[in-house]
Amino acid sequence: MHFKIFIVIYLFCVAYTQAQQPDSLSQQEIHKELEAIKQFRQKDSVRIAMLLNEIQLLINNDKHTSSITNSSTTNEKEMEKLRNKMRGRPIVFEKDTLYYLYTSYGPYDIDTRVKYIENKLKELYNDPSFAADSIKIKPNGDYLSVMYNEKIITRVTMVDALWENSSQTELAQRYANVIKNTIVKYKEQNSLKSILIRLAELLLVLFIAFVLVWAINRLFNFLKKITLNSEHPSLTGIRIRNYEFIKKRGVVKALVKLLAILRIIFLFFLLITIIPLIFDIFPSTQYLSKIIVQWISEPIKNVGIAIIGYLPHLFYIVIIVVITRYVLKILRFFALEIERGILKIKGFHPEWAHTTYVLARMMLWVLALVIMFPHLPGSDSDAFKGISVFLGVLISLGSSSAISNAIAGIVISYMRPFQVGDWIKSGEIIGAVIEKNALVTRLKTINNEDITIPNSAILSGATMNFTSIGKEIGLALNVQVKVRYDYSDNLVEELLIEAALKTNGISPKPHPYIFQISLNELNAIYELNAYTFHPENMYFIKSDLTKNIQSTFRQANVEIFSTQYVEIKTPFSNTKKQNS
Repeated sequence: MHFKIFIVIYLFCVAYTQAQQPDSLSQQEIHKELEAIKQFRQKDSVRIAMLLNEIQLLINNDKHTSSITNSSTTNEKEMEKLRNKMRGRPIVFEKDTLYYLYTSYGPYDIDTRVKYIENKLKELYNDPSFAADSIKIKPNGDYLSVMYNEKIITRVTMVDALWENSSQTELAQRYANVIKNTIVKYKEQNSLKSILIRLAELLLVLFIAFVLVWAINRLFNFLKKITLNSEHPSLTGIRIRNYEFIKKRGVVKALVKLLAILRIIFLFFLLITIIPLIFDIFPSTQYLSKIIVQWISEPIKNVGIAIIGYLPHLFYIVIIVVITRYVLKILRFFALEIERGILKIKGFHPEWAHTTYVLARMMLWVLALVIMFPHLPGSDSDAFKGISVFLGVLISLGSSSAISNAIAGIVISYMRPFQVGDWIKSGEIIGAVIEKNALVTRLKTINNEDITIPNSAILSGATMNFTSIGKEIGLALNVQVKVRYDYSDNLVEELLIEAALKTNGISPKPHPYIFQISLNELNAIYELNAYTFHPENMYFIKSDLTKNIQSTFRQANVEIFSTQYVEIKTPFSNTKKQNS
Protein backbone atom coordinates (compact mmCIF):
# COMPACT_ATOMS: atom_id res chain seq x y z
CA MET A 1 0.00 0.00 0.00
CA HIS A 2 2.69 2.49 1.02
CA PHE A 3 4.85 1.45 -1.94
CA LYS A 4 2.06 2.43 -4.38
CA ILE A 5 1.76 5.90 -2.80
CA PHE A 6 5.53 6.40 -3.09
CA ILE A 7 5.50 5.54 -6.86
CA VAL A 8 2.70 7.99 -7.57
CA ILE A 9 4.46 10.86 -5.74
CA TYR A 10 7.74 10.08 -7.51
CA LEU A 11 6.10 10.27 -10.99
CA PHE A 12 4.47 13.54 -10.05
CA CYS A 13 7.78 15.11 -9.02
CA VAL A 14 9.56 13.94 -12.17
CA ALA A 15 6.85 15.35 -14.39
CA TYR A 16 6.82 18.65 -12.52
CA THR A 17 10.61 18.98 -12.75
CA GLN A 18 10.66 18.35 -16.48
CA ALA A 19 8.01 20.97 -16.99
CA GLN A 20 10.14 23.65 -15.26
CA GLN A 21 13.34 23.22 -17.31
CA PRO A 22 14.23 26.43 -19.32
CA ASP A 23 15.85 26.38 -22.71
CA SER A 24 17.83 28.90 -24.76
CA LEU A 25 15.64 29.06 -27.82
CA SER A 26 14.33 32.08 -29.45
CA GLN A 27 11.53 34.28 -28.29
CA GLN A 28 9.05 32.54 -30.50
CA GLU A 29 10.26 29.32 -29.39
CA ILE A 30 10.14 30.69 -25.85
CA HIS A 31 6.58 31.83 -26.43
CA LYS A 32 5.71 28.46 -27.83
CA GLU A 33 7.44 26.88 -24.95
CA LEU A 34 5.48 29.03 -22.52
CA GLU A 35 2.22 28.03 -24.20
CA ALA A 36 3.29 24.46 -24.02
CA ILE A 37 4.22 24.89 -20.39
CA LYS A 38 0.79 26.33 -19.66
CA GLN A 39 -0.77 23.35 -21.34
CA PHE A 40 1.55 21.07 -19.37
CA ARG A 41 0.62 22.90 -16.17
CA GLN A 42 -3.04 22.41 -16.89
CA LYS A 43 -2.44 18.76 -17.64
CA ASP A 44 -0.24 18.48 -14.57
CA SER A 45 -2.94 20.07 -12.43
CA VAL A 46 -5.42 17.51 -13.68
CA ARG A 47 -2.83 14.77 -13.16
CA ILE A 48 -2.10 16.02 -9.64
CA ALA A 49 -5.78 16.07 -8.81
CA MET A 50 -6.16 12.57 -10.17
CA LEU A 51 -3.11 11.41 -8.22
CA LEU A 52 -4.35 12.98 -5.00
CA ASN A 53 -7.75 11.37 -5.55
CA GLU A 54 -6.06 8.02 -6.12
CA ILE A 55 -3.99 8.45 -2.91
CA GLN A 56 -7.15 9.23 -0.95
CA LEU A 57 -8.83 6.14 -2.36
CA LEU A 58 -5.84 4.02 -1.38
CA ILE A 59 -5.91 5.44 2.16
CA ASN A 60 -9.66 4.78 2.40
CA ASN A 61 -9.16 1.24 1.12
CA ASP A 62 -6.51 0.65 3.79
CA LYS A 63 -8.89 1.83 6.52
CA HIS A 64 -11.70 -0.28 5.09
CA THR A 65 -9.50 -3.37 5.03
CA SER A 66 -8.50 -2.75 8.66
CA SER A 67 -12.12 -2.31 9.68
CA ILE A 68 -13.05 -5.52 7.84
CA THR A 69 -10.26 -7.35 9.65
CA ASN A 70 -11.40 -6.02 13.02
CA SER A 71 -15.00 -6.82 12.18
CA SER A 72 -14.01 -10.36 11.17
CA THR A 73 -12.10 -10.84 14.43
CA THR A 74 -15.08 -9.55 16.39
CA ASN A 75 -17.43 -11.86 14.49
CA GLU A 76 -15.18 -14.84 15.19
CA LYS A 77 -15.21 -14.05 18.91
CA GLU A 78 -18.99 -13.70 18.89
CA MET A 79 -19.34 -16.98 17.01
CA GLU A 80 -17.07 -18.70 19.53
CA LYS A 81 -19.28 -17.44 22.36
CA LEU A 82 -22.38 -18.68 20.55
CA ARG A 83 -20.80 -22.10 19.96
CA ASN A 84 -20.13 -22.42 23.66
CA LYS A 85 -23.67 -21.41 24.60
CA MET A 86 -25.77 -23.07 21.88
CA ARG A 87 -26.00 -26.77 21.13
CA GLY A 88 -26.85 -27.75 17.58
CA ARG A 89 -29.44 -30.27 16.41
CA PRO A 90 -27.81 -33.64 15.64
CA ILE A 91 -28.20 -35.48 12.36
CA VAL A 92 -28.78 -39.06 13.55
CA PHE A 93 -28.76 -42.21 11.48
CA GLU A 94 -29.14 -45.63 13.11
CA LYS A 95 -28.40 -44.14 16.58
CA ASP A 96 -25.15 -42.71 15.20
CA THR A 97 -24.67 -38.91 15.25
CA LEU A 98 -23.12 -37.69 11.98
CA TYR A 99 -22.89 -33.91 12.52
CA TYR A 100 -24.83 -30.92 13.90
CA LEU A 101 -26.88 -28.10 12.36
CA TYR A 102 -27.08 -24.72 14.07
CA THR A 103 -29.10 -22.42 11.78
CA SER A 104 -32.12 -22.44 9.53
CA TYR A 105 -31.99 -21.91 5.78
CA GLY A 106 -34.44 -19.61 4.05
CA PRO A 107 -37.97 -20.65 4.98
CA TYR A 108 -36.75 -23.95 6.48
CA ASP A 109 -36.12 -24.04 10.21
CA ILE A 110 -33.55 -26.34 11.85
CA ASP A 111 -36.04 -29.13 12.60
CA THR A 112 -37.22 -29.19 8.99
CA ARG A 113 -33.64 -29.33 7.70
CA VAL A 114 -32.74 -32.15 10.12
CA LYS A 115 -35.83 -34.17 9.20
CA TYR A 116 -35.19 -33.68 5.48
CA ILE A 117 -31.54 -34.81 5.72
CA GLU A 118 -32.41 -37.88 7.82
CA ASN A 119 -35.10 -38.91 5.33
CA LYS A 120 -32.62 -38.57 2.48
CA LEU A 121 -30.12 -40.72 4.34
CA LYS A 122 -32.77 -43.43 4.79
CA GLU A 123 -33.54 -43.25 1.06
CA LEU A 124 -29.86 -43.71 0.24
CA TYR A 125 -29.59 -46.64 2.67
CA ASN A 126 -32.67 -48.33 1.18
CA ASP A 127 -31.46 -47.79 -2.40
CA PRO A 128 -30.24 -51.23 -3.58
CA SER A 129 -28.17 -49.64 -6.37
CA PHE A 130 -26.39 -47.15 -4.11
CA ALA A 131 -22.96 -46.09 -5.38
CA ALA A 132 -20.79 -44.07 -3.05
CA ASP A 133 -18.98 -42.37 -5.93
CA SER A 134 -22.23 -40.74 -7.05
CA ILE A 135 -22.22 -38.38 -4.06
CA LYS A 136 -20.99 -35.03 -5.43
CA ILE A 137 -20.70 -31.40 -4.34
CA LYS A 138 -22.18 -28.74 -6.65
CA PRO A 139 -22.30 -24.97 -6.16
CA ASN A 140 -25.73 -23.39 -6.34
CA GLY A 141 -25.84 -19.64 -5.72
CA ASP A 142 -24.61 -18.72 -2.26
CA TYR A 143 -24.58 -22.32 -1.01
CA LEU A 144 -23.06 -25.68 -1.89
CA SER A 145 -25.21 -28.76 -2.38
CA VAL A 146 -24.24 -32.30 -1.48
CA MET A 147 -26.06 -34.32 -4.13
CA TYR A 148 -26.65 -37.90 -5.16
CA ASN A 149 -27.79 -38.47 -8.75
CA GLU A 150 -29.03 -34.89 -9.06
CA LYS A 151 -30.94 -35.19 -5.77
CA ILE A 152 -30.00 -32.75 -3.02
CA ILE A 153 -29.09 -34.43 0.27
CA THR A 154 -28.06 -31.31 2.20
CA ARG A 155 -27.07 -27.70 1.61
CA VAL A 156 -24.05 -25.94 3.13
CA THR A 157 -24.27 -22.15 3.59
CA MET A 158 -21.70 -19.60 4.70
CA VAL A 159 -23.45 -19.42 8.07
CA ASP A 160 -23.06 -23.19 8.49
CA ALA A 161 -19.34 -22.82 7.75
CA LEU A 162 -19.03 -20.01 10.31
CA TRP A 163 -20.67 -22.19 12.95
CA GLU A 164 -18.21 -25.01 12.24
CA ASN A 165 -15.26 -22.56 12.02
CA SER A 166 -14.46 -23.83 8.54
CA SER A 167 -14.69 -22.79 4.93
CA GLN A 168 -17.81 -23.58 2.97
CA THR A 169 -16.02 -25.97 0.60
CA GLU A 170 -14.24 -27.86 3.38
CA LEU A 171 -17.47 -28.26 5.35
CA ALA A 172 -19.37 -29.53 2.30
CA GLN A 173 -16.61 -32.04 1.57
CA ARG A 174 -16.65 -33.20 5.18
CA TYR A 175 -20.43 -33.68 5.10
CA ALA A 176 -20.16 -35.63 1.86
CA ASN A 177 -17.47 -37.94 3.29
CA VAL A 178 -19.44 -38.53 6.50
CA ILE A 179 -22.61 -39.40 4.57
CA LYS A 180 -20.73 -41.64 2.16
CA ASN A 181 -18.84 -43.55 4.88
CA THR A 182 -21.93 -43.95 7.08
CA ILE A 183 -24.14 -45.40 4.34
CA VAL A 184 -21.38 -47.75 3.19
CA LYS A 185 -20.68 -48.91 6.77
CA TYR A 186 -24.29 -49.71 7.62
CA LYS A 187 -24.92 -51.41 4.29
CA GLU A 188 -21.93 -53.65 4.91
CA GLN A 189 -23.03 -54.32 8.50
CA ASN A 190 -26.56 -55.31 7.53
CA SER A 191 -25.70 -57.34 4.49
CA LEU A 192 -26.59 -61.03 4.44
CA LYS A 193 -22.93 -61.98 4.63
CA SER A 194 -22.38 -59.81 7.72
CA ILE A 195 -25.50 -61.20 9.40
CA LEU A 196 -24.35 -64.77 8.81
CA ILE A 197 -20.90 -63.93 10.18
CA ARG A 198 -22.45 -62.40 13.30
CA LEU A 199 -24.65 -65.44 13.84
CA ALA A 200 -21.59 -67.65 13.53
CA GLU A 201 -19.75 -65.46 16.06
CA LEU A 202 -22.74 -65.67 18.41
CA LEU A 203 -22.83 -69.47 18.18
CA LEU A 204 -19.08 -69.61 18.76
CA VAL A 205 -19.30 -67.39 21.86
CA LEU A 206 -22.21 -69.44 23.25
CA PHE A 207 -20.34 -72.67 22.59
CA ILE A 208 -17.22 -71.37 24.35
CA ALA A 209 -19.36 -70.17 27.27
CA PHE A 210 -21.05 -73.58 27.52
CA VAL A 211 -17.69 -75.36 27.46
CA LEU A 212 -16.27 -73.04 30.13
CA VAL A 213 -19.32 -73.50 32.39
CA TRP A 214 -19.08 -77.27 31.97
CA ALA A 215 -15.33 -77.22 32.69
CA ILE A 216 -15.75 -75.02 35.79
CA ASN A 217 -18.48 -77.26 37.20
CA ARG A 218 -16.48 -80.42 36.52
CA LEU A 219 -13.36 -78.92 38.07
CA PHE A 220 -15.05 -77.80 41.27
CA ASN A 221 -17.04 -81.04 41.61
CA PHE A 222 -13.76 -82.93 41.29
CA LEU A 223 -12.12 -80.73 43.95
CA LYS A 224 -15.14 -81.15 46.22
CA LYS A 225 -14.99 -84.94 45.86
CA ILE A 226 -11.28 -84.96 46.67
CA THR A 227 -11.85 -82.75 49.72
CA LEU A 228 -14.66 -84.93 51.11
CA ASN A 229 -12.76 -88.19 50.58
CA SER A 230 -9.34 -86.89 51.52
CA GLU A 231 -7.36 -88.85 54.09
CA HIS A 232 -4.17 -86.86 53.62
CA PRO A 233 -2.28 -86.37 56.91
CA SER A 234 -1.85 -82.65 56.22
CA LEU A 235 -5.63 -82.19 56.30
CA THR A 236 -6.15 -81.86 60.04
CA GLY A 237 -8.02 -79.61 62.39
CA ILE A 238 -6.85 -76.15 63.30
CA ARG A 239 -5.14 -76.15 66.66
CA ILE A 240 -4.10 -73.27 68.90
CA ARG A 241 -1.47 -74.69 71.22
CA ASN A 242 -3.19 -77.66 72.89
CA TYR A 243 -6.70 -76.61 71.91
CA GLU A 244 -8.26 -77.87 68.69
CA PHE A 245 -10.03 -74.74 67.56
CA ILE A 246 -11.66 -76.32 64.50
CA LYS A 247 -11.88 -80.06 64.03
CA LYS A 248 -11.07 -81.86 60.79
CA ARG A 249 -14.76 -82.19 59.95
CA GLY A 250 -15.22 -78.44 60.32
CA VAL A 251 -12.18 -77.79 58.11
CA VAL A 252 -13.63 -80.05 55.40
CA LYS A 253 -17.00 -78.24 55.56
CA ALA A 254 -15.26 -74.86 55.35
CA LEU A 255 -13.26 -76.00 52.30
CA VAL A 256 -16.42 -77.26 50.58
CA LYS A 257 -18.16 -73.92 51.20
CA LEU A 258 -15.07 -72.07 49.95
CA LEU A 259 -15.09 -74.13 46.74
CA ALA A 260 -18.79 -73.34 46.24
CA ILE A 261 -18.13 -69.61 46.68
CA LEU A 262 -15.18 -69.73 44.27
CA ARG A 263 -17.31 -71.52 41.67
CA ILE A 264 -19.99 -68.81 41.94
CA ILE A 265 -17.30 -66.12 41.55
CA PHE A 266 -15.85 -67.82 38.44
CA LEU A 267 -19.30 -68.22 36.88
CA PHE A 268 -20.14 -64.60 37.66
CA PHE A 269 -16.98 -63.30 35.99
CA LEU A 270 -17.68 -65.56 33.01
CA LEU A 271 -21.21 -64.16 32.78
CA ILE A 272 -20.15 -60.51 32.90
CA THR A 273 -17.56 -61.27 30.21
CA ILE A 274 -19.85 -63.21 27.86
CA ILE A 275 -22.82 -60.80 27.94
CA PRO A 276 -20.88 -57.74 26.65
CA LEU A 277 -19.31 -59.93 23.95
CA ILE A 278 -22.75 -61.08 22.79
CA PHE A 279 -24.12 -57.53 22.72
CA ASP A 280 -21.02 -56.29 20.91
CA ILE A 281 -21.60 -58.69 18.00
CA PHE A 282 -24.71 -56.89 16.73
CA PRO A 283 -24.49 -53.16 15.83
CA SER A 284 -27.94 -52.41 17.24
CA THR A 285 -26.90 -53.64 20.71
CA GLN A 286 -23.32 -52.41 20.80
CA TYR A 287 -24.33 -49.47 22.96
CA LEU A 288 -25.64 -51.94 25.56
CA SER A 289 -22.25 -53.64 25.56
CA LYS A 290 -20.57 -50.31 26.27
CA ILE A 291 -23.05 -49.57 29.08
CA ILE A 292 -22.47 -52.97 30.72
CA VAL A 293 -18.71 -52.63 30.43
CA GLN A 294 -18.97 -49.18 31.99
CA TRP A 295 -21.14 -50.53 34.82
CA ILE A 296 -18.51 -53.15 35.57
CA SER A 297 -15.37 -51.15 34.94
CA GLU A 298 -16.36 -47.94 36.73
CA PRO A 299 -16.86 -49.51 40.19
CA ILE A 300 -13.67 -51.57 39.78
CA LYS A 301 -11.79 -48.48 38.65
CA ASN A 302 -13.16 -46.37 41.52
CA VAL A 303 -12.38 -49.09 44.06
CA GLY A 304 -8.87 -49.45 42.67
CA ILE A 305 -8.28 -45.69 42.80
CA ALA A 306 -9.68 -45.57 46.34
CA ILE A 307 -7.43 -48.44 47.44
CA ILE A 308 -4.35 -46.86 45.90
CA GLY A 309 -5.22 -43.51 47.45
CA TYR A 310 -5.79 -45.15 50.83
CA LEU A 311 -2.43 -47.00 50.88
CA PRO A 312 -0.54 -44.17 52.72
CA HIS A 313 -3.22 -44.11 55.44
CA LEU A 314 -3.16 -47.92 55.64
CA PHE A 315 0.61 -47.86 56.05
CA TYR A 316 0.22 -45.32 58.87
CA ILE A 317 -2.36 -47.55 60.61
CA VAL A 318 -0.14 -50.64 60.23
CA ILE A 319 2.78 -48.80 61.86
CA ILE A 320 0.58 -47.73 64.81
CA VAL A 321 -0.78 -51.28 65.28
CA VAL A 322 2.70 -52.84 65.12
CA ILE A 323 4.15 -50.37 67.65
CA THR A 324 1.16 -50.86 69.98
CA ARG A 325 1.43 -54.65 69.83
CA TYR A 326 5.15 -54.65 70.62
CA VAL A 327 4.65 -52.25 73.53
CA LEU A 328 1.92 -54.56 74.86
CA LYS A 329 4.21 -57.57 74.53
CA ILE A 330 6.82 -55.79 76.65
CA LEU A 331 4.20 -54.85 79.26
CA ARG A 332 2.82 -58.41 79.29
CA PHE A 333 6.30 -59.81 79.87
CA PHE A 334 6.82 -57.59 82.92
CA ALA A 335 3.27 -58.33 84.17
CA LEU A 336 3.90 -62.09 84.03
CA GLU A 337 7.25 -61.69 85.77
CA ILE A 338 5.61 -59.72 88.59
CA GLU A 339 2.67 -62.14 88.81
CA ARG A 340 5.03 -65.13 89.11
CA GLY A 341 7.03 -63.37 91.79
CA ILE A 342 10.24 -63.30 89.74
CA LEU A 343 10.22 -59.51 89.52
CA LYS A 344 9.36 -57.77 92.77
CA ILE A 345 8.45 -54.12 93.15
CA LYS A 346 8.13 -52.70 96.64
CA GLY A 347 4.51 -51.91 97.50
CA PHE A 348 3.21 -53.61 94.34
CA HIS A 349 1.45 -56.91 95.03
CA PRO A 350 1.67 -59.70 92.44
CA GLU A 351 -2.13 -59.87 92.32
CA TRP A 352 -2.18 -56.39 90.85
CA ALA A 353 -0.07 -57.34 87.83
CA HIS A 354 -2.86 -58.78 85.68
CA THR A 355 -5.34 -55.99 86.44
CA THR A 356 -2.71 -53.32 85.79
CA TYR A 357 -1.78 -54.97 82.50
CA VAL A 358 -5.44 -55.11 81.41
CA LEU A 359 -5.90 -51.41 82.22
CA ALA A 360 -2.68 -50.47 80.41
CA ARG A 361 -3.70 -52.55 77.39
CA MET A 362 -7.11 -50.90 77.24
CA MET A 363 -5.64 -47.40 77.51
CA LEU A 364 -3.01 -48.13 74.85
CA TRP A 365 -5.59 -49.44 72.39
CA VAL A 366 -7.85 -46.45 73.05
CA LEU A 367 -4.91 -44.11 72.42
CA ALA A 368 -3.99 -46.03 69.25
CA LEU A 369 -7.60 -45.86 68.04
CA VAL A 370 -7.72 -42.10 68.65
CA ILE A 371 -4.53 -41.68 66.61
CA MET A 372 -5.80 -43.99 63.84
CA PHE A 373 -9.30 -42.50 63.68
CA PRO A 374 -8.50 -39.71 61.15
CA HIS A 375 -6.94 -42.32 58.86
CA LEU A 376 -9.92 -44.70 58.84
CA PRO A 377 -11.90 -44.89 55.57
CA GLY A 378 -14.75 -42.39 55.56
CA SER A 379 -13.82 -40.87 58.91
CA ASP A 380 -14.45 -37.38 57.50
CA SER A 381 -17.94 -38.21 56.25
CA ASP A 382 -21.01 -36.99 58.11
CA ALA A 383 -22.46 -40.52 58.20
CA PHE A 384 -19.36 -41.88 59.96
CA LYS A 385 -19.43 -39.05 62.49
CA GLY A 386 -23.16 -39.51 63.09
CA ILE A 387 -22.77 -43.25 63.71
CA SER A 388 -19.86 -42.60 66.07
CA VAL A 389 -21.91 -40.12 68.11
CA PHE A 390 -24.92 -42.48 68.14
CA LEU A 391 -22.82 -45.41 69.38
CA GLY A 392 -21.22 -43.22 72.03
CA VAL A 393 -24.60 -42.06 73.36
CA LEU A 394 -25.97 -45.62 73.19
CA ILE A 395 -23.04 -47.03 75.16
CA SER A 396 -23.12 -44.26 77.75
CA LEU A 397 -26.88 -44.63 78.36
CA GLY A 398 -27.13 -48.42 78.17
CA SER A 399 -24.04 -49.46 80.09
CA SER A 400 -24.11 -47.35 83.23
CA SER A 401 -24.49 -50.42 85.46
CA ALA A 402 -21.82 -52.29 83.52
CA ILE A 403 -19.42 -49.37 83.90
CA SER A 404 -20.12 -49.16 87.64
CA ASN A 405 -19.48 -52.91 87.98
CA ALA A 406 -16.28 -52.61 85.95
CA ILE A 407 -15.00 -49.78 88.14
CA ALA A 408 -15.97 -51.77 91.24
CA GLY A 409 -14.09 -54.77 89.83
CA ILE A 410 -10.95 -52.66 89.39
CA VAL A 411 -11.26 -51.27 92.92
CA ILE A 412 -11.78 -54.77 94.35
CA SER A 413 -8.70 -56.01 92.51
CA TYR A 414 -6.55 -53.34 94.13
CA MET A 415 -8.26 -53.76 97.56
CA ARG A 416 -7.42 -57.50 97.52
CA PRO A 417 -10.30 -58.59 99.83
CA PHE A 418 -10.23 -62.12 98.39
CA GLN A 419 -8.66 -64.29 95.71
CA VAL A 420 -9.94 -67.09 93.52
CA GLY A 421 -10.35 -70.19 95.70
CA ASP A 422 -11.05 -68.27 98.93
CA TRP A 423 -14.14 -69.02 100.99
CA ILE A 424 -15.98 -65.77 101.59
CA LYS A 425 -19.29 -64.49 102.84
CA SER A 426 -20.96 -61.68 100.91
CA GLY A 427 -24.29 -60.66 102.34
CA GLU A 428 -26.02 -63.92 103.27
CA ILE A 429 -24.10 -66.01 100.75
CA ILE A 430 -21.13 -68.20 101.72
CA GLY A 431 -19.11 -69.90 99.02
CA ALA A 432 -15.77 -70.44 97.36
CA VAL A 433 -14.66 -67.86 94.77
CA ILE A 434 -14.43 -69.65 91.41
CA GLU A 435 -14.16 -66.60 89.14
CA LYS A 436 -13.41 -62.93 89.53
CA ASN A 437 -13.61 -60.69 86.47
CA ALA A 438 -14.16 -57.03 85.74
CA LEU A 439 -17.95 -57.17 86.10
CA VAL A 440 -18.96 -60.00 88.46
CA THR A 441 -17.68 -62.47 91.04
CA ARG A 442 -18.88 -66.08 90.98
CA LEU A 443 -19.22 -68.17 94.15
CA LYS A 444 -19.73 -71.89 94.55
CA THR A 445 -21.63 -72.86 97.71
CA ILE A 446 -21.27 -76.06 99.73
CA ASN A 447 -24.29 -77.42 97.82
CA ASN A 448 -22.63 -76.80 94.41
CA GLU A 449 -24.74 -73.73 93.73
CA ASP A 450 -23.15 -71.31 91.27
CA ILE A 451 -24.00 -67.79 92.40
CA THR A 452 -23.07 -64.63 90.48
CA ILE A 453 -22.71 -61.41 92.46
CA PRO A 454 -22.16 -58.00 90.79
CA ASN A 455 -18.94 -56.35 91.86
CA SER A 456 -20.80 -53.18 92.79
CA ALA A 457 -22.83 -55.19 95.37
CA ILE A 458 -19.65 -56.67 96.86
CA LEU A 459 -17.98 -53.26 97.02
CA SER A 460 -20.98 -51.61 98.69
CA GLY A 461 -21.36 -54.33 101.35
CA ALA A 462 -19.21 -56.16 103.90
CA THR A 463 -17.20 -59.19 102.80
CA MET A 464 -16.02 -61.90 105.20
CA ASN A 465 -13.00 -63.93 104.08
CA PHE A 466 -12.53 -67.29 105.82
CA THR A 467 -9.39 -68.24 103.91
CA SER A 468 -7.05 -65.24 103.84
CA ILE A 469 -6.08 -65.44 107.57
CA GLY A 470 -7.34 -68.97 108.23
CA LYS A 471 -4.48 -70.57 106.30
CA GLU A 472 -1.89 -68.55 108.20
CA ILE A 473 -3.05 -68.33 111.84
CA GLY A 474 -6.09 -70.61 111.70
CA LEU A 475 -9.85 -70.26 111.45
CA ALA A 476 -11.84 -70.77 114.69
CA LEU A 477 -14.90 -72.98 114.26
CA ASN A 478 -17.49 -72.64 117.04
CA VAL A 479 -20.21 -74.96 118.30
CA GLN A 480 -22.72 -74.06 121.03
CA VAL A 481 -24.21 -76.62 123.44
CA LYS A 482 -26.69 -76.32 126.30
CA VAL A 483 -25.97 -78.38 129.45
CA ARG A 484 -28.00 -78.49 132.69
CA TYR A 485 -26.55 -77.22 135.88
CA ASP A 486 -26.35 -80.82 137.18
CA TYR A 487 -22.85 -81.15 135.65
CA SER A 488 -19.78 -79.16 136.65
CA ASP A 489 -18.26 -76.61 134.36
CA ASN A 490 -14.85 -78.32 134.32
CA LEU A 491 -16.37 -81.60 133.18
CA VAL A 492 -18.27 -79.97 130.35
CA GLU A 493 -15.21 -78.04 129.18
CA GLU A 494 -12.98 -81.14 129.32
CA LEU A 495 -15.48 -83.11 127.27
CA LEU A 496 -15.77 -80.34 124.66
CA ILE A 497 -11.96 -80.02 124.29
CA GLU A 498 -11.62 -83.80 124.10
CA ALA A 499 -14.21 -83.93 121.31
CA ALA A 500 -12.41 -81.13 119.46
CA LEU A 501 -9.01 -82.83 119.60
CA LYS A 502 -10.54 -86.06 118.25
CA THR A 503 -11.80 -84.25 115.13
CA ASN A 504 -9.78 -84.47 111.92
CA GLY A 505 -8.76 -81.03 110.69
CA ILE A 506 -8.78 -79.42 114.16
CA SER A 507 -5.33 -78.22 115.18
CA PRO A 508 -4.13 -78.62 118.79
CA LYS A 509 -2.25 -75.37 118.39
CA PRO A 510 -3.73 -72.91 119.02
CA HIS A 511 -5.45 -74.91 121.74
CA PRO A 512 -9.27 -75.08 121.66
CA TYR A 513 -11.01 -72.85 124.21
CA ILE A 514 -14.45 -72.56 125.76
CA PHE A 515 -16.77 -69.59 126.23
CA GLN A 516 -19.78 -69.61 128.51
CA ILE A 517 -22.21 -67.56 126.51
CA SER A 518 -25.16 -67.28 128.90
CA LEU A 519 -26.86 -68.74 131.97
CA ASN A 520 -30.48 -69.70 131.41
CA GLU A 521 -33.05 -70.80 134.02
CA LEU A 522 -32.41 -74.52 133.51
CA ASN A 523 -29.12 -74.71 131.60
CA ALA A 524 -25.93 -72.95 130.66
CA ILE A 525 -24.74 -72.30 127.08
CA TYR A 526 -21.15 -73.28 126.28
CA GLU A 527 -19.35 -72.30 123.05
CA LEU A 528 -16.44 -74.42 121.82
CA ASN A 529 -13.87 -72.63 119.59
CA ALA A 530 -11.42 -74.91 117.80
CA TYR A 531 -8.88 -73.88 115.15
CA THR A 532 -8.37 -75.35 111.70
CA PHE A 533 -5.86 -74.52 108.99
CA HIS A 534 -8.12 -75.96 106.30
CA PRO A 535 -10.86 -73.35 105.95
CA GLU A 536 -11.93 -74.80 102.61
CA ASN A 537 -13.17 -77.87 104.57
CA MET A 538 -14.77 -75.93 107.41
CA TYR A 539 -18.27 -77.33 106.80
CA PHE A 540 -17.08 -80.94 106.96
CA ILE A 541 -14.83 -80.28 109.95
CA LYS A 542 -17.66 -78.58 111.84
CA SER A 543 -19.97 -81.49 111.06
CA ASP A 544 -17.41 -83.99 112.41
CA LEU A 545 -16.87 -81.79 115.44
CA THR A 546 -20.59 -81.81 116.26
CA LYS A 547 -20.71 -85.60 115.92
CA ASN A 548 -17.71 -86.01 118.21
CA ILE A 549 -19.30 -83.75 120.85
CA GLN A 550 -22.44 -85.90 120.93
CA SER A 551 -20.40 -89.10 121.07
CA THR A 552 -18.10 -87.84 123.83
CA PHE A 553 -20.99 -86.55 125.98
CA ARG A 554 -22.91 -89.81 125.51
CA GLN A 555 -19.91 -91.88 126.61
CA ALA A 556 -19.53 -89.67 129.72
CA ASN A 557 -23.27 -89.97 130.48
CA VAL A 558 -23.63 -86.21 130.26
CA GLU A 559 -26.96 -85.27 128.76
CA ILE A 560 -27.14 -82.35 126.38
CA PHE A 561 -30.38 -80.83 127.52
CA SER A 562 -32.47 -77.97 126.24
CA THR A 563 -35.77 -76.56 127.50
CA GLN A 564 -38.12 -74.47 125.37
CA TYR A 565 -41.39 -72.85 126.26
CA VAL A 566 -44.16 -72.46 123.70
CA GLU A 567 -47.01 -70.13 124.62
CA ILE A 568 -50.34 -70.62 122.87
CA LYS A 569 -52.94 -67.92 123.31
CA THR A 570 -56.67 -68.37 122.64
CA PRO A 571 -59.62 -66.02 123.13
CA PHE A 572 -60.72 -68.00 126.20
CA SER A 573 -57.56 -69.15 127.93
CA ASN A 574 -53.81 -69.16 127.97
CA THR A 575 -51.95 -72.45 128.13
CA LYS A 576 -48.27 -73.09 128.72
CA LYS A 577 -46.85 -76.29 127.42
CA GLN A 578 -43.45 -77.54 128.40
CA ASN A 579 -41.44 -79.63 125.97
CA SER A 580 -38.29 -81.36 126.86
